Amino acid sequence: MCSATPGTVSRANQLLQALEDAGKRNTAQRYAICKALAAHRGHPTVAEIYTEVRREFPMISQATVYNTVETLCGLGVLTQLDIADHDHIHYDLDTTPHVNLVCRYCENIADLHIETVPSLIDEAAARSGFEVQHEAGLILYGVCPECLRRRVNQRQRS
Repeated sequence: MCSATPGTVSRANQLLQALEDAGKRNTAQRYAICKALAAHRGHPTVAEIYTEVRREFPMISQATVYNTVETLCGLGVLTQLDIADHDHIHYDLDTTPHVNLVCRYCENIADLHIETVPSLIDEAAARSGFEVQHEAGLILYGVCPECLRRRVNQRQRS
């Protein structure tokens, strides 16, 4: 997590406004959840957001965090990532079609924006007959540069 920057506060306010527009009350706990989501530099899990929010609200339940995150997903301002072999569901604040690169070793998830992703998704849908969800983007699995370096270094030492 990181400290609250102007961009983080702005994004947290956008998330909170989406909740309010959906008829949810503006509470300090919901704002803390939105702030934790906005401050996270990656693809958080509910457990990570819960841990962060408990620093400010020790009595908050994990169900409150989960329900808020699920509501944000339902509103389309947060995307659920179903990553194979991960114990927890990850969430993405970037709802534009893009590639999520998942490292098979460290499980890091990185975003890659390529302007042809939306047309690739459309073509896949047209060729397959699938109704493809654009907000899901693409998920690719492989080995991140850091893990590749570690593997090379380990081989060189052997």
